[in-house]
Amino acid sequence: MNGLRPRPSGTRSRVSDIDGVIPTTIGTTRYDPEAGTLEFDDRAREIFEAPVGRPGLEVWLQRVHPEDLALVGTMYADCVESLGAECLYRIVVPDGDTRYVLTRSMFIDRHYTNRPGVLTAIVLEVDPAVASDTVLTRVLDRVSLGFAVLDADMTLVYLNAQGENHLGVRREDVLGRHVHDALPLTKGSFLDELHSRALTTRRPATLRTPSLYAPGRTVEVTANHVDGNVAFDFRDVTDQVEQTSRLIDSYRSILDRARYDDLTGVLGRATLLERLAGHLAESSGSAALLFVDVDDFKAVNDTHGHAVGDLVLRTVAQRMTEHCGPYDVLGRIGGDEFIVGLFARPASGLRDAAEKVGAAIEADVREPIVHDDHDVEVTVSVGVAVCTGPTHLADLLADADADLYRHKRAVG
Repeated sequence: MNGLRPRPSGTRSRVSDIDGVIPTTIGTTRYDPEAGTLEFDDRAREIFEAPVGRPGLEVWLQRVHPEDLALVGTMYADCVESLGAECLYRIVVPDGDTRYVLTRSMFIDRHYTNRPGVLTAIVLEVDPAVASDTVLTRVLDRVSLGFAVLDADMTLVYLNAQGENHLGVRREDVLGRHVHDALPLTKGSFLDELHSRALTTRRPATLRTPSLYAPGRTVEVTANHVDGNVAFDFRDVTDQVEQTSRLIDSYRSILDRARYDDLTGVLGRATLLERLAGHLAESSGSAALLFVDVDDFKAVNDTHGHAVGDLVLRTVAQRMTEHCGPYDVLGRIGGDEFIVGLFARPASGLRDAAEKVGAAIEADVREPIVHDDHDVEVTVSVGVAVCTGPTHLADLLADADADLYRHKRAVG
């Protein structure tokens, strides 16, 4: 292994959240010395800021710091002779920023004549503050990512320290063994699927799944095809998943508050009208609407106060709910007015059914509402509108409203 250059003064520093490691995934490069070509995967392309379409070797030669070209050339020569060669070198990206990159050779394809073929290496960006005394093996042991490599036969050929910690094993006990033998819980698991998919498609495959070896934790696993081998990186995303779940719950809560009336708990006006229109369209026009109004509600507020008025509205809504079927729609359209939509009922006798529900609501609401040491008595008026064919919701609401006021006038 070649010696590492000390960090030159004046090099711009990059902040890292992980002891010396820029917190990202690991990239790979594929170098063909005979063809004189170099290929980047997506992560390596990000590190080197390599434009799509430009020859990789051309970009690489342009990015590597001039003082480090000879050092890196020696490293690649070492790679051809023996796998595992490592090197730290500097690259300069288009904005002038200097980055430190660690490279380790992992696999090499050889021709039948034993001439070296394509060399695959992993690359990782590191913080220059620790670059002078770091090698890739130690860096991979510091990252928060678990990192493992399986060959095509699923033999475990590499495992970093975080992988050891997560799996609860020692490298010396598992390397060189079939992963199912070394880690029995992986047999028939997502690992088999990701390994197969990466080999078949030669594209990265990622999923989030409950951890096999850390109960109650969620991991994100990415598999990358690397010259007939599969490199896995995995990270614990439990906190992120839980945070996302909390955000979703909060969002649902906000949606619920928007859908439902805060005071009574039944549907609010906007959602009520939306549901009524949807159910009316699905029912082929066969429906009944009940327009329910609390009589003299202003007098209740004036006599007993708004707190009692709120109690009355909540109680009326609760009692109305008891007379609604599973396909019916109940909501507060505003003030002291409610709408009940009756759906999924036989068209014949629909008016009788609607009037029966209306009468039951009227009778139930007449029961005294207990507040502190006295009873509050209220009544409601109900208007009914029925349709048995295609109609507009606005027309049906207008008919129910008109019927409501006919009832109010009839009782004086």
